[in-house]
Amino acid sequence: MVKKPVFYSENTKISPFWRGHLFLFDTPRSVNYSPQQGNRLLWVFILMEFFIRPLILFVSRRVGISHHHWWLACNIAILVFLSYFLVRILAGIKVSRLGLYPWGNWSKIEKLYFAQIIPITIFIFSIINFTSLRALSGRPDLFEIVFLTLIPQVIWGAYQEFLYRGILQTELVRRWGAFRGILASNLVFTFGSLHAYHFLIAEKNPAHLWIFVAIFGIGLFFSVLFRRSGNLWLIGILHGLGDMFIDGLSGLS
Repeated sequence: MVKKPVFYSENTKISPFWRGHLFLFDTPRSVNYSPQQGNRLLWVFILMEFFIRPLILFVSRRVGISHHHWWLACNIAILVFLSYFLVRILAGIKVSRLGLYPWGNWSKIEKLYFAQIIPITIFIFSIINFTSLRALSGRPDLFEIVFLTLIPQVIWGAYQEFLYRGILQTELVRRWGAFRGILASNLVFTFGSLHAYHFLIAEKNPAHLWIFVAIFGIGLFFSVLFRRSGNLWLIGILHGLGDMFIDGLSGLS
Protein backbone atom coordinates (compact mmCIF):
# COMPACT_ATOMS: atom_id res chain seq x y z
CA MET A 1 0.00 0.00 0.00
CA VAL A 2 1.39 3.39 -1.06
CA LYS A 3 1.65 5.90 1.75
CA LYS A 4 -0.04 9.20 0.92
CA PRO A 5 1.83 12.51 1.36
CA VAL A 6 1.73 13.89 4.87
CA PHE A 7 0.41 17.27 3.73
CA TYR A 8 -2.92 15.85 2.56
CA SER A 9 -5.85 15.41 4.92
CA GLU A 10 -6.01 11.62 4.88
CA ASN A 11 -3.04 11.46 7.25
CA THR A 12 -4.24 13.87 9.94
CA LYS A 13 -6.80 13.83 12.72
CA ILE A 14 -7.35 17.58 12.58
CA SER A 15 -11.02 18.49 12.19
CA PRO A 16 -12.15 19.08 8.58
CA PHE A 17 -13.33 22.51 9.77
CA TRP A 18 -9.70 23.65 10.14
CA ARG A 19 -7.90 21.61 7.50
CA GLY A 20 -8.44 24.03 4.64
CA HIS A 21 -6.64 26.82 6.50
CA LEU A 22 -3.64 24.49 6.84
CA PHE A 23 -3.88 23.41 3.18
CA LEU A 24 -4.72 19.88 4.36
CA PHE A 25 -7.15 19.07 1.59
CA ASP A 26 -7.96 15.65 0.26
CA THR A 27 -5.63 14.46 -2.48
CA PRO A 28 -6.57 16.44 -5.61
CA ARG A 29 -7.97 14.72 -8.66
CA SER A 30 -5.23 13.74 -11.08
CA VAL A 31 -5.09 15.69 -14.33
CA ASN A 32 -4.90 13.20 -17.17
CA TYR A 33 -4.42 14.42 -20.72
CA SER A 34 -1.92 13.73 -23.49
CA PRO A 35 1.31 15.67 -24.08
CA GLN A 36 -0.24 16.92 -27.33
CA GLN A 37 -3.16 18.36 -25.39
CA GLY A 38 -0.67 19.92 -22.98
CA ASN A 39 1.08 21.64 -25.88
CA ARG A 40 -2.25 22.99 -27.09
CA LEU A 41 -3.04 24.24 -23.59
CA LEU A 42 0.13 26.32 -23.67
CA TRP A 43 -0.90 27.67 -27.05
CA VAL A 44 -4.26 28.67 -25.60
CA PHE A 45 -2.44 30.60 -22.87
CA ILE A 46 -0.11 32.29 -25.37
CA LEU A 47 -2.96 33.18 -27.74
CA MET A 48 -5.16 34.63 -25.00
CA GLU A 49 -2.52 36.60 -23.13
CA PHE A 50 -0.14 37.77 -25.85
CA PHE A 51 -2.38 38.10 -28.91
CA ILE A 52 -6.12 38.14 -28.25
CA ARG A 53 -6.24 40.34 -25.13
CA PRO A 54 -3.85 42.98 -26.55
CA LEU A 55 -5.73 42.88 -29.86
CA ILE A 56 -9.08 43.46 -28.16
CA LEU A 57 -7.58 46.35 -26.20
CA PHE A 58 -6.09 47.87 -29.35
CA VAL A 59 -9.32 47.60 -31.34
CA SER A 60 -11.45 48.98 -28.50
CA ARG A 61 -9.21 52.04 -28.32
CA ARG A 62 -9.18 52.52 -32.08
CA VAL A 63 -12.96 52.46 -32.34
CA GLY A 64 -13.34 54.64 -29.25
CA ILE A 65 -15.25 52.33 -26.91
CA SER A 66 -12.58 51.53 -24.30
CA HIS A 67 -13.63 54.44 -22.08
CA HIS A 68 -17.32 53.53 -21.93
CA HIS A 69 -18.56 52.24 -18.57
CA TRP A 70 -20.08 49.14 -20.16
CA TRP A 71 -16.92 48.06 -21.99
CA LEU A 72 -15.28 46.44 -18.96
CA ALA A 73 -18.09 43.90 -18.66
CA CYS A 74 -18.14 43.23 -22.41
CA ASN A 75 -14.35 42.86 -22.60
CA ILE A 76 -14.23 40.34 -19.76
CA ALA A 77 -17.18 38.40 -21.19
CA ILE A 78 -15.36 38.08 -24.52
CA LEU A 79 -12.15 36.88 -22.85
CA VAL A 80 -13.97 34.32 -20.71
CA PHE A 81 -15.90 32.95 -23.69
CA LEU A 82 -12.84 32.71 -25.96
CA SER A 83 -10.66 31.05 -23.30
CA TYR A 84 -13.35 28.47 -22.54
CA PHE A 85 -13.94 27.86 -26.26
CA LEU A 86 -10.23 27.38 -27.03
CA VAL A 87 -9.66 25.02 -24.09
CA ARG A 88 -12.62 22.85 -25.15
CA ILE A 89 -12.12 23.00 -28.93
CA LEU A 90 -8.39 23.54 -29.48
CA ALA A 91 -7.04 21.59 -26.50
CA GLY A 92 -9.98 19.19 -26.23
CA ILE A 93 -10.04 19.38 -22.43
CA LYS A 94 -13.05 19.94 -20.18
CA VAL A 95 -12.62 22.87 -17.79
CA SER A 96 -13.67 20.59 -14.92
CA ARG A 97 -10.35 18.79 -15.40
CA LEU A 98 -8.56 22.09 -14.81
CA GLY A 99 -10.23 22.71 -11.45
CA LEU A 100 -13.64 24.13 -12.39
CA TYR A 101 -15.68 21.13 -11.27
CA PRO A 102 -19.25 21.45 -9.91
CA TRP A 103 -20.14 22.02 -6.25
CA GLY A 104 -21.44 18.47 -5.90
CA ASN A 105 -17.92 17.15 -6.53
CA TRP A 106 -16.30 19.32 -3.87
CA SER A 107 -14.96 17.55 -0.81
CA LYS A 108 -16.23 18.35 2.68
CA ILE A 109 -13.01 20.20 3.43
CA GLU A 110 -13.32 22.36 0.31
CA LYS A 111 -16.91 23.30 1.16
CA LEU A 112 -16.07 24.13 4.77
CA TYR A 113 -13.06 26.20 3.76
CA PHE A 114 -15.08 28.07 1.14
CA ALA A 115 -17.87 28.78 3.65
CA GLN A 116 -15.31 30.31 6.01
CA ILE A 117 -12.76 32.07 3.82
CA ILE A 118 -15.19 33.95 1.58
CA PRO A 119 -17.08 35.71 4.44
CA ILE A 120 -13.76 36.40 6.19
CA THR A 121 -12.34 37.96 3.03
CA ILE A 122 -15.42 40.11 2.44
CA PHE A 123 -15.44 41.23 6.09
CA ILE A 124 -11.77 42.24 6.10
CA PHE A 125 -11.99 44.12 2.81
CA SER A 126 -15.21 45.80 3.92
CA ILE A 127 -13.57 47.10 7.11
CA ILE A 128 -10.58 48.39 5.14
CA ASN A 129 -12.81 50.04 2.54
CA PHE A 130 -15.60 51.14 4.87
CA THR A 131 -15.47 54.80 3.81
CA SER A 132 -15.61 53.96 0.11
CA LEU A 133 -18.46 51.49 0.62
CA ARG A 134 -20.47 54.01 2.63
CA ALA A 135 -20.05 56.61 -0.10
CA LEU A 136 -20.95 54.01 -2.74
CA SER A 137 -24.18 53.04 -0.98
CA GLY A 138 -25.56 56.55 -1.44
CA ARG A 139 -24.94 56.80 -5.17
CA PRO A 140 -28.03 56.84 -7.42
CA ASP A 141 -26.28 54.66 -10.02
CA LEU A 142 -25.46 51.88 -7.51
CA PHE A 143 -27.22 49.17 -9.53
CA GLU A 144 -25.26 50.08 -12.65
CA ILE A 145 -21.98 50.17 -10.73
CA VAL A 146 -22.53 46.73 -9.23
CA PHE A 147 -23.35 45.03 -12.54
CA LEU A 148 -21.00 46.93 -14.86
CA THR A 149 -17.99 47.44 -12.60
CA LEU A 150 -17.89 45.37 -9.41
CA ILE A 151 -19.21 42.01 -10.64
CA PRO A 152 -17.02 42.17 -13.80
CA GLN A 153 -14.01 42.71 -11.52
CA VAL A 154 -14.85 39.46 -9.70
CA ILE A 155 -15.07 37.64 -13.02
CA TRP A 156 -11.82 39.28 -14.16
CA GLY A 157 -9.98 37.92 -11.12
CA ALA A 158 -11.41 34.44 -11.71
CA TYR A 159 -10.40 34.64 -15.37
CA GLN A 160 -6.80 35.41 -14.42
CA GLU A 161 -6.72 32.34 -12.19
CA PHE A 162 -8.17 30.18 -14.94
CA LEU A 163 -5.45 31.37 -17.32
CA TYR A 164 -2.43 31.39 -15.02
CA ARG A 165 -3.21 28.63 -12.55
CA GLY A 166 -5.79 26.47 -14.31
CA ILE A 167 -4.01 26.41 -17.68
CA LEU A 168 -0.39 27.52 -17.27
CA GLN A 169 0.39 26.11 -13.83
CA THR A 170 -1.40 22.84 -14.50
CA GLU A 171 0.62 22.21 -17.64
CA LEU A 172 3.98 23.36 -16.26
CA VAL A 173 3.53 21.22 -13.14
CA ARG A 174 2.72 18.26 -15.36
CA ARG A 175 5.93 18.89 -17.31
CA TRP A 176 8.37 19.98 -14.62
CA GLY A 177 6.92 18.93 -11.29
CA ALA A 178 5.26 20.98 -8.56
CA PHE A 179 8.13 23.21 -7.42
CA ARG A 180 9.43 24.32 -10.80
CA GLY A 181 5.97 24.44 -12.36
CA ILE A 182 4.56 26.66 -9.60
CA LEU A 183 7.63 28.91 -9.54
CA ALA A 184 7.71 29.38 -13.32
CA SER A 185 3.99 30.07 -13.71
CA ASN A 186 4.00 32.51 -10.79
CA LEU A 187 6.98 34.38 -12.23
CA VAL A 188 5.08 34.78 -15.50
CA PHE A 189 2.03 35.91 -13.53
CA THR A 190 4.10 38.47 -11.60
CA PHE A 191 6.38 39.93 -14.26
CA GLY A 192 4.57 39.07 -17.49
CA SER A 193 2.20 41.10 -19.63
CA LEU A 194 -0.60 41.05 -17.05
CA HIS A 195 1.25 43.32 -14.62
CA ALA A 196 3.81 44.89 -16.98
CA TYR A 197 2.14 48.30 -16.61
CA HIS A 198 3.66 48.57 -13.13
CA PHE A 199 7.09 48.97 -14.78
CA LEU A 200 5.79 52.10 -16.52
CA ILE A 201 4.52 53.49 -13.21
CA ALA A 202 7.89 52.71 -11.61
CA GLU A 203 9.71 54.89 -14.16
CA LYS A 204 8.41 57.95 -12.30
CA ASN A 205 8.26 56.28 -8.90
CA PRO A 206 10.94 53.56 -8.47
CA ALA A 207 9.53 52.60 -5.06
CA HIS A 208 6.50 51.26 -6.92
CA LEU A 209 8.61 48.24 -7.91
CA TRP A 210 7.95 46.83 -4.43
CA ILE A 211 4.45 45.98 -5.62
CA PHE A 212 5.94 42.99 -7.44
CA VAL A 213 6.81 41.48 -4.06
CA ALA A 214 3.14 41.64 -3.08
CA ILE A 215 2.00 40.28 -6.47
CA PHE A 216 4.43 37.38 -6.25
CA GLY A 217 3.43 36.60 -2.65
CA ILE A 218 -0.29 36.66 -3.36
CA GLY A 219 0.25 34.64 -6.52
CA LEU A 220 2.27 32.08 -4.58
CA PHE A 221 -0.56 31.72 -2.06
CA PHE A 222 -3.04 31.07 -4.86
CA SER A 223 -0.61 28.68 -6.57
CA VAL A 224 -0.08 26.53 -3.49
CA LEU A 225 -3.77 26.60 -2.57
CA PHE A 226 -4.64 25.40 -6.07
CA ARG A 227 -1.94 22.75 -6.00
CA ARG A 228 -3.13 21.42 -2.64
CA SER A 229 -6.88 21.54 -3.31
CA GLY A 230 -7.14 21.24 -7.09
CA ASN A 231 -10.13 23.59 -6.83
CA LEU A 232 -9.93 26.58 -9.16
CA TRP A 233 -13.21 28.06 -7.89
CA LEU A 234 -11.62 28.76 -4.50
CA ILE A 235 -8.74 30.86 -5.78
CA GLY A 236 -10.79 32.37 -8.60
CA ILE A 237 -13.40 33.82 -6.28
CA LEU A 238 -10.81 34.96 -3.75
CA HIS A 239 -8.84 36.71 -6.47
CA GLY A 240 -12.04 38.20 -7.87
CA LEU A 241 -13.05 39.64 -4.51
CA GLY A 242 -9.61 41.20 -4.17
CA ASP A 243 -9.92 42.81 -7.59
CA MET A 244 -13.42 44.03 -6.80
CA PHE A 245 -12.41 45.77 -3.57
CA ILE A 246 -8.98 47.00 -4.67
CA ASP A 247 -9.32 47.83 -8.37
CA GLY A 248 -13.10 48.21 -8.59
CA LEU A 249 -13.56 50.57 -5.67
CA SER A 250 -10.38 52.53 -6.37
CA GLY A 251 -11.48 53.00 -9.97
CA LEU A 252 -14.80 54.42 -8.80
CA SER A 253 -13.19 56.79 -6.36
